[in-house]
Amino acid sequence: MSALTTRRWSVNEWLGSEVAWDNLLARSNADPLFRSWQWLTRWWQCYAESLGLTADILAFYRGEHLVGLAPLYRRVVLRAGMLRTLSIQMIGLCWRDPVPLISEYLDVIAAPADLDAVRSECVRALLDEPAWTELVIGLTAAATEWRDALSRPAPQGHYLRELDSSASYHADLSQGFDAYLKDLGQSTRRSVWNLRRRLREEHGEVRLEFLAQDEIDAGFNDLNRLHRLRWKRPAFSGERLEFHRSFAADLAAREELAFARLRVAGNVVSMLYDIRKGQRQYNMKMGFDPTFTSRLSLGLVHLGYAMEAATERGMTLYDFLAGAGQTYDFKRNLGRIRRDLSCVQVLRGGCLPLLYRWRDRLRSA
Repeated sequence: MSALTTRRWSVNEWLGSEVAWDNLLARSNADPLFRSWQWLTRWWQCYAESLGLTADILAFYRGEHLVGLAPLYRRVVLRAGMLRTLSIQMIGLCWRDPVPLISEYLDVIAAPADLDAVRSECVRALLDEPAWTELVIGLTAAATEWRDALSRPAPQGHYLRELDSSASYHADLSQGFDAYLKDLGQSTRRSVWNLRRRLREEHGEVRLEFLAQDEIDAGFNDLNRLHRLRWKRPAFSGERLEFHRSFAADLAAREELAFARLRVAGNVVSMLYDIRKGQRQYNMKMGFDPTFTSRLSLGLVHLGYAMEAATERGMTLYDFLAGAGQTYDFKRNLGRIRRDLSCVQVLRGGCLPLLYRWRDRLRSA
């Protein structure tokens, strides 16, 4: 295959390239939600100005054919509380900043046959620039591949770290809901399926309802109310709430929204905010009334209903995303497919590599 050439897209080029972006995404194995033009442009419009971000969209071509994209940005941050750092990161995440919305499965976008070449060309293009002092690929499932790509040039004075390990779990629904249930442990299967009957017998009619587009605002109000009962804070507020309200409206128009409430005896006792992309359904957030009953978990019952409905819509994978539960890691019990995530950080310059090497030695001693 011929060599790749790199071009930098302006923000206007990026905002005008939805079709080309999504066509490339469809040919790739990149995450169909968090790497989509729709998600990333909305994230950018929500956070770029307030956080002082400068877009750095690298587009990779073979001849005139677009074969890869690296949606990056630049931002000046303070590391170790005192060192001014020019950081390059993937759009969709501000590493170590709790304010912006978090995206997962960060990586370049390319067809499988071009993926290694695109990562390598991205690394080459970035290493050729002297200005930046930190490169972060956060919440990626391709840490090994990024480490390999960054190690091949063997740059002098650089310090490469991998940290912030976590995991996401997926439920395999490809063989249908009955087959999924059979593969669960006995206790988990009872919580997800068997206890439906007890819920009906002890509390009345149980009904799963998917929200229409004109019910989205009310749905987020219910989600925040129920989430606050369990976690003492709303599921979404401020910019995050505005992001998801407008994003959910767009998803509903595309028939990709699976925002569902669980009613028991007419009362809304649980909410699930899910997104469908292709054949994958993402569990973005959930909230339920923890005081309703101590004899079963409303959250697990609701997830069971949601996964059953997902199979009826042709979904083959239910993604619980990263993050543990309040009292135990229920996602590991529900999703037998594990995907490891971590952060790859490259530091360079006079101070940062020395400081972080010293810090890591102290922590490992």
